[in-house]
Amino acid sequence: MARWAPQETDTMAAIAGEVIAQVGTNRTVVGIDGQDGTDLERVAAALVGGFQQHGVSAMAAAAPSADLDVLRADVVAPFRTTGAGEGVLVVHGQGLLATGTRNLWRWSLWVEQEDGRLERRADVKTAASAVLDVTDPDHPRREWNDAC
Repeated sequence: MARWAPQETDTMAAIAGEVIAQVGTNRTVVGIDGQDGTDLERVAAALVGGFQQHGVSAMAAAAPSADLDVLRADVVAPFRTTGAGEGVLVVHGQGLLATGTRNLWRWSLWVEQEDGRLERRADVKTAASAVLDVTDPDHPRREWNDAC
């Protein structure tokens, strides 16, 4: 028997709501990293759509690299200094939750799929604000990785 799963738009609106509640939307920068082979661009676009469902202005950007200085100078600083008030930038790319860069993001998302999902799980649990399973991209699932 098939199990019901929420649509991508519903899941991403719920995640956007979580971001809004936890860190707000005043020039907020969200980082999305993930397991090799995951479509981070799709996840970022869907998250932007989730923010828009909440009436929040948001846009996505591909990270030019995973270098801390490049990310700070070319992505984060321009976004934070070119406007005031509400707005969210969703940055996606491999290596954005590495030890050196994870502190750039007010909120972060790790994206994984079934194959190889435990490869970086321990490190990601401490780095990511949330984990998203995109094994079924039309029905992604927010993972709850607590120890309770």
